Amino acid sequence: MADGARQALDRARTAARTERQETPVRRENRYVYGGEPPQGSSTTFRQTRKAARRRVSTFNTIVLLFGGGILIVLYVNNIITINSLAAEVGQLQIRCDSLQNTNASLRAEVNRKASWERIGKTAAEQLGLAFPTEQPQKIAMDRDALERARGQGRAADGSGSPARRRGE
Repeated sequence: MADGARQALDRARTAARTERQETPVRRENRYVYGGEPPQGSSTTFRQTRKAARRRVSTFNTIVLLFGGGILIVLYVNNIITINSLAAEVGQLQIRCDSLQNTNASLRAEVNRKASWERIGKTAAEQLGLAFPTEQPQKIAMDRDALERARGQGRAADGSGSPARRRGE
């Protein structure tokens, strides 16, 4: 029986070999244009290999994490700086509004004190000045008389400059 089993095993092996030789191996068409290879070309096909996964190095991972951490810290610092500057701008805006109100009230006070009625009243009360009651009259002088008057004024004043004569 061992001989019979052995013979059956040998027949099965030979049948499998002949079957493998008879069935052609079908390969993929690896042409971009999707056509059949030209007749008479001797091209050999290479089997597509699975891409080998590259290992990510520990150093690159650590550098990436530190870089990300630094970017996060810079972003948070930027937000804090912007918030503090916005608060400072608010305070300066409030101060600017207050100064504008103070300037407006001071302008109103200057306008009130610079009015002609107030100045005339103060001049009459404190300095004893009064508005003229008669019309001013024109004086006719020739140039020679004007020069003599100027010369007498300089001699009496002791200075030659018109600015000193006016009291400046």
